[in-house]
Amino acid sequence: MPPSVPDCPFAIGNTPLTRSSLTVNGLAHEIYLKEERLNAFGSIKDRVAWYILSRLVEEPGAARAAASAGIIDASSGNYGYALASIGRAQGLKVTIISSASISRFNAEGIRRAGGELVIAEPQAGESSNHARMRVAGERAARGGQLFLDQYRNQLNPQCHARWTAPEVLESERLDAVFVAASSGGTARGFKDYLETSQSETRLVLVEPEGSRAFIAPGTQKAPPLTIPGYGSGRMSSFAGPGHSPRIVHISDEQVLAGALHLKKRAFPPLGLSSIGVFLGAARWLETASRPMHVACICADGAERYDDEMNERYLAGHDAHSLRRASQEVAGWLDGLSL
Repeated sequence: MPPSVPDCPFAIGNTPLTRSSLTVNGLAHEIYLKEERLNAFGSIKDRVAWYILSRLVEEPGAARAAASAGIIDASSGNYGYALASIGRAQGLKVTIISSASISRFNAEGIRRAGGELVIAEPQAGESSNHARMRVAGERAARGGQLFLDQYRNQLNPQCHARWTAPEVLESERLDAVFVAASSGGTARGFKDYLETSQSETRLVLVEPEGSRAFIAPGTQKAPPLTIPGYGSGRMSSFAGPGHSPRIVHISDEQVLAGALHLKKRAFPPLGLSSIGVFLGAARWLETASRPMHVACICADGAERYDDEMNERYLAGHDAHSLRRASQEVAGWLDGLSL
């Protein structure tokens, strides 16, 4: 573990890079999967929950004192599950503010870990992400809990800049690394690490068309976001000034078609946003003029979505769109081997 990361008593970090290969236009590319599903509580958010909590609570001062009244934060699911699990082990009361879109797996996991789960209802014109943040802040002000504020806390991207990114980029020489744009913490952390290390590795973000994590909201109505943690309805607090990053758009229908396709191929059981990231890499490699070595940061595993795949995710899309997406995905992954 890098010296800038607090010693962690849980099995978090040092997740494997699993190699796969994809031949596109006659060029054989290597794609490494950073399998964050193998962290102690099953996702890349294990790192963020531990990093923020350990930095704020283990230092003497007001934050440590406030933690005795409880910890509160907003989450679409994975982070909340990790924070509740870590909090239980640390003897801390944890409250998670989420949205109605939280997966059944994460909702039940938060409650099993002894956390209180509160569903925030968006106000008119408010994104679900903003509603979570608002309600968490309001409840913390009333109850005196320590609000970790992961969506605006600079310890979030710092966790990835000092921990996740070095694990990936100091172990393999890579032409590009792909991450889900999501709420921006992972993307900003990798961006900061690449700039500081003056690496030539390119950072490519993957998200659905409806996401606005690194794009200013336009006047047109954006397609709805249907997969938890895949895209954001608001611009990330970590977007920062400067040019827009490289973005590959993969639709929710393509993600779902990819999940079904890869399951038949005995591919590692990745979560839905991770499937999106992998498909984004496949699309990007169509433009390559030489063999490439790339990595995909795979945030979680399939177990978080499998029990709701038919009734919730597939049922939310029409059969024609899914068939078209399935044909597209099959073409992109025709040259895949494990």
